[in-house]
Amino acid sequence: MTAFLSFHTLLISQYFLIAHTSFLARLSISGPPPTKALEPRQAPGVIAASEFLRRGYQASVVVGNWVYIDGGEFSFMSDGTTQYEYASTLLSIDLSQNWTNATVALQSTTKPNGAPNLNSPSLWYHESENLIYSGFAGWNSSFGNDPNLPAMSLWTFQPDGSGSGAWNEIIDAKSSVWSQLTRPAQPLMAFGSDSAWVLGGITSDWDQYASPENLIPGMLQFDMASRLFSNSSVQCCNATGGIYKGALQYVPSFGPEGIHIAMGGQNGIGNNGVTAGLIDFGTVSVFDPAKQEWWNQTTTGSVPSPRVEFCTAGINSTNGTYEIFVYAGWGTRLGPAAVQYDTINILTLPAFHWISVPYNPENPRHALSCNAVGGSQILTIGGVDSNSQVATGLVEDIIASTFNSSPDPFAQGLAIFDMTTMAFSNQYTAGALPYEQSEVVKQFYSQSNEAYKNNLTPQVSELLNVTHFFNSTSTNNSSSSSGSSSTPSNPATSKQSESNGLKSGAIAGIAVGASAAFFAIAAGIGYLLRRRRASQKSETPETTSKDEYKEMASVNFENHGLQEMNGAGRASELPEQSIQELEHPVLPVELQAHQHYHRD
Repeated sequence: MTAFLSFHTLLISQYFLIAHTSFLARLSISGPPPTKALEPRQAPGVIAASEFLRRGYQASVVVGNWVYIDGGEFSFMSDGTTQYEYASTLLSIDLSQNWTNATVALQSTTKPNGAPNLNSPSLWYHESENLIYSGFAGWNSSFGNDPNLPAMSLWTFQPDGSGSGAWNEIIDAKSSVWSQLTRPAQPLMAFGSDSAWVLGGITSDWDQYASPENLIPGMLQFDMASRLFSNSSVQCCNATGGIYKGALQYVPSFGPEGIHIAMGGQNGIGNNGVTAGLIDFGTVSVFDPAKQEWWNQTTTGSVPSPRVEFCTAGINSTNGTYEIFVYAGWGTRLGPAAVQYDTINILTLPAFHWISVPYNPENPRHALSCNAVGGSQILTIGGVDSNSQVATGLVEDIIASTFNSSPDPFAQGLAIFDMTTMAFSNQYTAGALPYEQSEVVKQFYSQSNEAYKNNLTPQVSELLNVTHFFNSTSTNNSSSSSGSSSTPSNPATSKQSESNGLKSGAIAGIAVGASAAFFAIAAGIGYLLRRRRASQKSETPETTSKDEYKEMASVNFENHGLQEMNGAGRASELPEQSIQELEHPVLPVELQAHQHYHRD
């Protein structure tokens, strides 16, 4: 009986990898009946550090001095009982102040009715509009949530610079554009310049065992300037028919419009519900958004083992390199087999060389997100327990175990990884110095003497010759198995570096500007001194305690200059490809009710 139960627990563990929650049909192999169902309720997601357990399947993005966290699920203790909830508000963390993960203050902004609360949601920032786009991709949570997947819609959130902002629905559920699109669950997503890209994924609304037919082929582009969708078939990522649960990392430092790197994930699902096709990190796929072309690129060094539901974030150094942080994930099996995936690896560009960070694997996790948050700091958020084990065959218990088997060793599920010292910390430092390469990265390039160039694909090498390193030292770009991102610079509107220096015209312009600025500052100081003599009264602005939880109501702003997408696609066609509908029409399916439980 023990062997029988272990086999089926393993089978369901892999099944859980494919789907996880609300669109699963209820499955019971053995074990006691479930106890008490959770009641649906609005959950702000801000929990005292002493009660917090786990957070997972959220997306996060950095805008200015704030990181915004949307969607996902969390667990906490209440009166000695584990509670499981879906996040129904937008969380934010102030990056202009120092904090530790035990004292950090999370703000919570309410969502208007109709704004979807999804697992692994899309979250794209458009810098020129100062808007976050949300609501397209994702799948339904069943932690106290409506079992039916919300209708497709697209929303924007305009940050106000204080951690809150205003929501607006720009394409409602009645729009004809949705008849041509399928909401993807766990695709590879990233944004950069004026576009967001959605690669692959699995249909969000199936309720039976997975099969290859559930994978969504091709890639979708959302042009945030025109607010139009277009899609095309792609050949990349060692993928056969589709890809999901990997990462698409935007790198603004190379290429005419930056480049996107697809890595990890899966490229197929067996008909029996057991996952297959983990993609090796020995080859990554490079996407050039300017020409909309893909190229496979082999990597060297300490290649990570294949995995899913990991997170990535990238920073460009002061030495003309770009390092991508790759952390955690799992290989489709819960329990001790997952411990080996508690690793930290760095992919350094332009060499496409992997560096393994010395790190003791103790706390494996998956379904997390991470963001570059200034200087050499990477913020990791959440992650459910991959090392969990259960004695029953209930899918509900297996899911719950990843949220309740152990409290997150990182308070509030937050940690800071320093890319220079290559170590974790519980403290965030505002205004950190620009990121400088770690000693191991410096050593690699010093010893390589550019020999790595012999390993580069000619087309990739050409992209790497176009650089944008003087714009910023941290792009705050991130990715995860849920897809994500933040506030990268816009290489499409910036000048390419030339001969590692400034043109003479640029130098002259700087000199003139500096002189004008000097006289303006001098005049301003004189004015302030005269004003101070005339007024003896000074005012001190009120401050709000950072140790207190604050919930802010959001206010819708008027729809100015917005247009409804008509589904016709972009005005210009993709190179050598025609804009076409996704090759995977999905019929609507009525989902079975799926309950979730807490355990006594």
